[in-house]
Amino acid sequence: MQDGIRTLTETDLNTLTTTKQSQYGAIGVTEDGRRFRYVSFGGTSTIAPGLIVTAAALTANFQAMAITASGTGGQVAANYAGSQSGFGLLVLTNSSSTAITADQFAEGFLDIIVGGASADTGHYTYRIRGNTAAGAGNVTATYCTVYLAESFRHTTALVPGTDTANLRISDYSTVNTSTTAALPIGLTINPVPNTATVTNYGWVQVGGDCVVLNDAGGTITVGGAFGQSVSTAGNVVAATASTHPIIGYTKIAISASTSAPAWLSLA
Repeated sequence: MQDGIRTLTETDLNTLTTTKQSQYGAIGVTEDGRRFRYVSFGGTSTIAPGLIVTAAALTANFQAMAITASGTGGQVAANYAGSQSGFGLLVLTNSSSTAITADQFAEGFLDIIVGGASADTGHYTYRIRGNTAAGAGNVTATYCTVYLAESFRHTTALVPGTDTANLRISDYSTVNTSTTAALPIGLTINPVPNTATVTNYGWVQVGGDCVVLNDAGGTITVGGAFGQSVSTAGNVVAATASTHPIIGYTKIAISASTSAPAWLSLA
């Protein structure tokens, strides 16, 4: 697994694999300066090239999770402490109807919400190395141990029953086209033949020269900003500050239902 920004070749860009070859969100660039990110693709049908894909929706049942009390589910008091040596770990209670699979949140993030969501006493985000499985806890609470890829930064011990935690998969995991406003991740550069049993991994473009497909909503003027369409999955639309945040700019005017050159400016 390669660390840091890598120079991508034609082979890299044209290759999809059914096993993961790099870390989620890895950054790659071509010699001409175009930028790409490494993702897994969601869904069970082929995703066409040249479409905007967005991050998967967060699972509500894994937000505001309870921090398990010491002595339960393998939790010990040392897990609460900001002074814990080495990588942190924390046990959370899964009381929802949604089961957690082993390493489901690997390369995602754990948010610690000190004092609860409405408090202003400190919020921390930590990258996750992996996690244990936890069955659906709607009948009997089950417990998930979360292993972090970094040490704790909070300076006071966490308090079960007061402080809470969010579990989030990587934004670059299971990306797909959508008509629901979401976090735009990149532009597909190859056909992605996902099926009910096959998940593909590869690169999506996040910056530089590209071609985008305008939806049927009207012309985007030359030099105009565009965002994710919520009318046609994978298309773009003229950007507006509140509903279609800017992800790039046109290089010529793009008529409705037409593709044309553009400049992509995602992270």
